[in-house]
Amino acid sequence: MMVKKLLKICLASTMITLLNSCSLAGSWVYERIDNYIADYFKDFATFSAEQNKEIDLISEAFLDWFTVNELPKVKAILENLKKIDYADPTKEIARVYEEGEKIIDQVNDYFEKPIIDFSKGLTQDQVNQIGLHFEKLRKKREEEREKENQSYKERILENYKTGFDRVGIKLQKNQLEFIESKLKGYIEIRKEWSDLQQEWIEEFLNLLNNNRTEGYDQKMSLYLKSLENLGNEAFRGKVRKNEKLTLEIIGSIFKSVNEAQIKRFNRSLDTYLKSINRILSKRKVN
Repeated sequence: MMVKKLLKICLASTMITLLNSCSLAGSWVYERIDNYIADYFKDFATFSAEQNKEIDLISEAFLDWFTVNELPKVKAILENLKKIDYADPTKEIARVYEEGEKIIDQVNDYFEKPIIDFSKGLTQDQVNQIGLHFEKLRKKREEEREKENQSYKERILENYKTGFDRVGIKLQKNQLEFIESKLKGYIEIRKEWSDLQQEWIEEFLNLLNNNRTEGYDQKMSLYLKSLENLGNEAFRGKVRKNEKLTLEIIGSIFKSVNEAQIKRFNRSLDTYLKSINRILSKRKVN
């Protein structure tokens, strides 16, 4: 999966963990997502005991905030998916996508202030370590890409299979063939995206190196927001075309599902909703 924004890593990981936890261990795993997030950020550098405690508190506060403010929205999305019109699912799929984007935007906004406040206490050595960590992640991605036995579009096809499996829909041969044919229109943008990421990270590190200068908060706030619009109009046009194709594919698959697939899909949604309701009830969220 192409993670489009640095802060989206957090939500993507959270949502994947949430779906898995709902089907495997219910609320037990969800209630520990803050530990997962904290560990993710602690990998970036060697922090002091006080800084590690601050990361823990930020992660705990995020889980509380997400549960109260965003998890009910996730619940509403799943409930609406149960009412989807399989004869014409396009509008509902687009609406779900838009609602998901809004949740991601809210998470981005939530993390902005904690990240800025925390970054003001970073030492020069820690900023250097963060730079090395980003470089290690970049090299790891490149090595994984070089070792791939699948083509990029084959890997995307595999991601569709996994994604539909996660919601209880095992794709049939004709559905996989349909997706494969549609992916011929998918535009390869990994190299462009990787280059844009690298440029963004370099300037991000430069800002961190000046974390005690006047106007730092405002500069970093604006720069974090710039992640939303990386690249020129030509690049963003490619991204929009790929997103449009993705929605078309998902809509067409839902239009083609049989009764058995619908039954398993609804059963999966019920499982997720049951766990979400348990979490909300435990935390006394309406």
